[in-house]
Amino acid sequence: MPTATATTTHANQSTHGTLKLRAEEAATPEYLKELHTKGYVVVPNIIPQEQAAQYVTDANEWLKGFGKGFDIDDKSTWNVENLPPHFRGGLYNALGVGHEDLLWRIRLEPALIDVFSKIWGTDELLVSFDGANFSVPLPPSQIQNAGAPWPHVDQSPLKRNMECIQGIANLAPNGEDDGGLMILDGSFPLYNEFIDAHVDDQPEGGWPKIDSYHHTPKQLQWFYDRGCTWKKVNAPAGSLILWESRTIHYGAAPKEGANPRYATYVCYKPAAHCPPAHLEVRKEAIKEFRNMSHNPCDARKVPKFFVDVRTEPSKPFDFESSERARKLAGLESY
Repeated sequence: MPTATATTTHANQSTHGTLKLRAEEAATPEYLKELHTKGYVVVPNIIPQEQAAQYVTDANEWLKGFGKGFDIDDKSTWNVENLPPHFRGGLYNALGVGHEDLLWRIRLEPALIDVFSKIWGTDELLVSFDGANFSVPLPPSQIQNAGAPWPHVDQSPLKRNMECIQGIANLAPNGEDDGGLMILDGSFPLYNEFIDAHVDDQPEGGWPKIDSYHHTPKQLQWFYDRGCTWKKVNAPAGSLILWESRTIHYGAAPKEGANPRYATYVCYKPAAHCPPAHLEVRKEAIKEFRNMSHNPCDARKVPKFFVDVRTEPSKPFDFESSERARKLAGLESY
């Protein structure tokens, strides 16, 4: 039988542990609680409004700089013939865009980095060399696949746990018709159950290792039968949209008559998660001005598209100007 002293000590330790747990829960921002429950969340006021507006101006100048006649103030030039080559209505993942000064300035926004530092519990991060979405409303006939949905997750079915938290730096007000992130609400908690229920859907050789899986209509019906519904994620200018890579989603183009969309894709992970070989590939990507996948620790370079148009950024970022950028890029260790 324990002594009174031992019992008291155990009780004090138990109380201390409970209080510590409650303190940790209280210190966790509400947006992170929502993210880990629903699989997505909007965090407002990450980029100051004036700065977000300047980024939009710079994005329009980038589009105009291709010399194809685009002018944001002239809607008659809101035409695919006046825009640089892209995917799905305004997704830019080539043309050197991933290493434009514009995108790196956004990646260096302090509050944006701070959110991902809270997610991972460290500020020693690497950032993805991802692209941008500068979409003006176009007729469906001018959009890849007429703007049809392309539901997917950015994680291999072989991976069951949290791999990535992806992000969108939302630079302009983004409403119901303005294009943007579409989420299959309720799909995130069902991720592992879906994989277990669809073993027979594996292609020959098993589930793909690449961190991307596109769902068939039949597979989507499985989610609909369990109450999942599509939701457009609307967000104010200067906000950060976060989503778990296990959440089914896709990017929608703006509808005709709606507002243009301005956003860049951002994703940070701990540098400690990145194998040395992958760091070397990141350095190669910087030298080649190549975009990479959303996962900063999975060194997968995006294929070279539109090389006859542009292969280098119009205004390359100067890494000598920022120690923080060199570390986020993996050019310099923490």
